[in-house]
Amino acid sequence: MKNAKKVISRLSAAIAGTVAIMLVIFLVETALNGQARCRPITKDGEGREKLPETAGEAKATVEEHWLLCEIDNSVFLNSLETFSILVALWIFFLETPDRTQKAQYEAWQVVDAAHGLKTSYARMIALQDLNEDQISMKGLSAVEADLRSINLKGADLRNADLRGADLRGANLSNSNLSNADLTHVDFSNANLANACLTSSNLTDANFVEADLSNVDFVGAIITDTNFVRANLERAYFGDNSFIKTNLKDANLKKTKFFGVENLSSAQIKSAENWPQAIYDAALTNQLKLGE
Repeated sequence: MKNAKKVISRLSAAIAGTVAIMLVIFLVETALNGQARCRPITKDGEGREKLPETAGEAKATVEEHWLLCEIDNSVFLNSLETFSILVALWIFFLETPDRTQKAQYEAWQVVDAAHGLKTSYARMIALQDLNEDQISMKGLSAVEADLRSINLKGADLRNADLRGADLRGANLSNSNLSNADLTHVDFSNANLANACLTSSNLTDANFVEADLSNVDFVGAIITDTNFVRANLERAYFGDNSFIKTNLKDANLKKTKFFGVENLSSAQIKSAENWPQAIYDAALTNQLKLGE
């Protein structure tokens, strides 16, 4: 019953929209061609057509026959095929939301079906399609999934479980990975510029040569994390513990370090541009970075 009402409602809307469009076309068509096509005509005493002799006679004739003449000569109003096509087009556009919703549902089915599989090209495409539709993937589970070079720019991946996933070369710029479990994830050469990694678990994560510019790492667990040759320009670290963290040749230009622990002078000075980083007073004094 509900589907029947929906069909009737959409069909009515399609017909109404089509009538409106054809009316506009008719008015335009009349304005462009009416004078030449529907000029006032009178007949003489012998039944032969002649032009009206007075303005009043012409006006009366026009008022009586103009509309019928225009309707009779209208190309669009006399075409049932045109009307049918316009109705079909209206129905097509009215059903777009349903088609989109169905496609998203099918995409989630593909993602769920690939659960536990390491490699699934269909899952890659489904996740990218969902992200393009700006669908939140909060809480996504893709443990040990092969997601190399996937494009999830701007994705909502809060609380995602991506333990052991392969995200080499992935585009995760502007994405939200806060509170995500990223233990053992390989982000080599990945683009995470402007991403949010607050309170995420980065234990044993690999960020070799990754773009981490402007990334928010506040509260993230950074243990055994590899930042070798990573671009950490303007990244923000706060309330982190740098246990066994490798910063060798990482770019620390204007990188912020506030309230961090277990960060040694040797770790910092193994990076590039470390004098240009921004440290809190406690860290500056503790590590004697000004000396």
